[in-house]
Amino acid sequence: MKVFISWSGDLSGAIAEVVRKWLPGVIQCIKPYYTPNDIEKGTRWFDDVSKELEASDFGLLVMTKSNIQSPWMTFEAGALSKKLDKSRICPVLFGIENTDLKGPLVQFQTTRFDKDDFLKLVRSINNSCGEQKLEDAILIEVFDMFWPKLEKEIKQTIAISKDTNPKVIRTERELVEEILTLTRSFAIHNRVVQNFSPVALVNLNQSFRELLNAAKGSDQKELLPLIEKLEPPIIHFTQLYWEDKGVRERPIIEESPK
Repeated sequence: MKVFISWSGDLSGAIAEVVRKWLPGVIQCIKPYYTPNDIEKGTRWFDDVSKELEASDFGLLVMTKSNIQSPWMTFEAGALSKKLDKSRICPVLFGIENTDLKGPLVQFQTTRFDKDDFLKLVRSINNSCGEQKLEDAILIEVFDMFWPKLEKEIKQTIAISKDTNPKVIRTERELVEEILTLTRSFAIHNRVVQNFSPVALVNLNQSFRELLNAAKGSDQKELLPLIEKLEPPIIHFTQLYWEDKGVRERPIIEESPK
């Protein structure tokens, strides 16, 4: 059984790697999927992740203070929800509370990183294993044996991490790269309008608005031609979405699709 682990940011990525190594020791039948670096998440996301989503039976979202507003986390959660039931998609909270989550992520049942709550999560994963699942008594015994190792490694990872800023301030260059990635992904895969992700379109429009606002007060004038090149494809995809909904001449940048 495959477990998809979603992450964004240095701390989230480090925690995801610890969890990826730990889970198969408790439940031997599972195979976690974890993208090893941000570059692959940006340039090969659709190719790699789309294949894994088809085979995934459970999804974990590693949530920290610095990625609660991450477009990638929201986008991957939306992609997972198309394949899996909501009960099989779980944001795991590290240093944050349920009330910190916003937008689409609030619909999922969360897990705090403490022994009792994490055991409930492991039980849910185990129950999704079908005939290969462990008996509950054996699962608890194995979990109790392996939990101290996980708790220690996670605490060490958090302690040495510099990823503690609760709000990520993205540069104009990062916004440009994100918009290019999302736009290119739509173009390459040539998806039909019915399969357009509203979450992706919202992220695309929001990132574009952020970029416009940032460029107005920026000294980096070389970014303006890039912005002009980005606007036509953004308008194109958003218009396709609204036309498919039977709405004409809908505002493109001022109002994102719901």
